[in-house]
Amino acid sequence: MGLLMFESTWLHRLSRRKRARRASVQVGLHRSATHLVAARLRLDPDAGPSVEQFETIEVGTQRDQEAIRQLIQTGILRNAPVVLVLGAEQYNTYPLPAPAVPDAELREALRWQMREVLPYAPEDAIIECIRLARAGDSNAPHSLLAVAAPRRAVALALAPLQAAGVDVQAVDIPEMAQRNVLARLPGSGSGNALLGLDGSSGLLTVLDHGELFFARRIQMPRASGAGDEDPEHVALRIATQVQRSLEVVERQSGLAPIRTVWIGPHPDSALIARCTAEHTGMECPQLDLQAELRFSTAAQDLTTEAASGALIAIGAGLRDEHAQTASPSPLRDRTGLTWLARLRTAA
Repeated sequence: MGLLMFESTWLHRLSRRKRARRASVQVGLHRSATHLVAARLRLDPDAGPSVEQFETIEVGTQRDQEAIRQLIQTGILRNAPVVLVLGAEQYNTYPLPAPAVPDAELREALRWQMREVLPYAPEDAIIECIRLARAGDSNAPHSLLAVAAPRRAVALALAPLQAAGVDVQAVDIPEMAQRNVLARLPGSGSGNALLGLDGSSGLLTVLDHGELFFARRIQMPRASGAGDEDPEHVALRIATQVQRSLEVVERQSGLAPIRTVWIGPHPDSALIARCTAEHTGMECPQLDLQAELRFSTAAQDLTTEAASGALIAIGAGLRDEHAQTASPSPLRDRTGLTWLARLRTAA
């Protein structure tokens, strides 16, 4: 189980230098609808990871190149590889049964299988997949989370970073960033879920023994013409979708009952946590990143609209490249996708 790794696919490491298991630094970078959000992590195999620096740069009407220049000036990217996380609008995911083909043929099998559902030509898509975990005593067939993105869209996301000389090591997706954070929270062995939130959607992820088991994006559209809609109405809609999703997971998977749903940083996280707890009957703690993860220095307020991407940026910074290269099996658990090298020729 885990992530399929292909030798020359997107999210591929730009550098193949083997790294000793000593403390290193890595930056997770996420572009939300309004901000560039970056987290610099020190990855110490003995003491564990810690967040060294956290920065948000408002994008607004300025070009991405200018926002990246401001980010570079903070020093957060200094001498550190970067894991870039795509925005929700830049990729698509589809839960699918695993095709009965050899691993080497899996990507093309998925390309053919998704021909009818992709909103763009399959030939223009970069495709990868995540092996989803399944309950230990389940007889259900293996399933995948197929991930597709327009080749040009990913290349355009990389272009301003590469033009600025930023060392982009990998490109990943929010599902795997949340997986990395949830795997480090109390009780993460089984029965935990995490709801990450941004301005327009929520991402619900469920793990089983540290591996991604389920992921679903929950849209949060406001009622037509209701720009000042009561936040509680929005929170109730989110809670209803979370409840329905988790009921399906428990009914169809054979997974142990889910007892905790962590609610990610958001200006309305307290309200969403209360509504979700009332609907599901589960414990719904608000995720305090500074309480659950080590920060070298006090970070700015991580509950504001600007910092809603903190969860994703920190999760990307937790990506374990050593786990990606050290495992002899292509199907062992990994913490991120492996695409990237072929994007150099995308235009």
